[in-house]
Amino acid sequence: MKKSFLPALLLILFILSGCHPPVEEEPAPLEGEPFAIYLLGDAQITSPELKSYALADLPLNATPILTTDDLVDYDWERHGMNLTENVYFKLLTLFMSGLPSSGVPFVLVAYEQPVYAGAFWAPFSTLSFDGIVVLQPTDPAGQTLYIELGYPSKDNFTGEDPRAHPRLLQALQDEGLLRE
Repeated sequence: MKKSFLPALLLILFILSGCHPPVEEEPAPLEGEPFAIYLLGDAQITSPELKSYALADLPLNATPILTTDDLVDYDWERHGMNLTENVYFKLLTLFMSGLPSSGVPFVLVAYEQPVYAGAFWAPFSTLSFDGIVVLQPTDPAGQTLYIELGYPSKDNFTGEDPRAHPRLLQALQDEGLLRE
């Protein structure tokens, strides 16, 4: 009698063990700088070569060229970075110093994870580019830089648009920088 009772008891315990709702864990808080743009630490990698590297393999400078503190807000629809006056003029200096025609590679990072790579690009460049570009601003009164697809037009862009990455969206929302 005991032997026939044991399988039934095991079956009941097995069934009951699956009836408990799963315990939902709180997601780990994201750490580090919410938003940053880094230039590459290795000047040997050119903008056209970016797509041949995994994001994690791109060497970044120790200090970002732009951080969360440099953003006034971010226009999600147009991917425009409205910058503080100081950093805007710092970036203008980079552009005015004479960008190479193949651009200056950068990596956008959200919470210390690379999101995508692109290049600061001069509008006088004779080269086309199939990646993400931040063009030299043409409005001296403005303080917004736009992250665009391809150069000289979006028709030159290949691949999927990485600008709407969920990690970037989360970083901008967390910091209250999102302008929709």
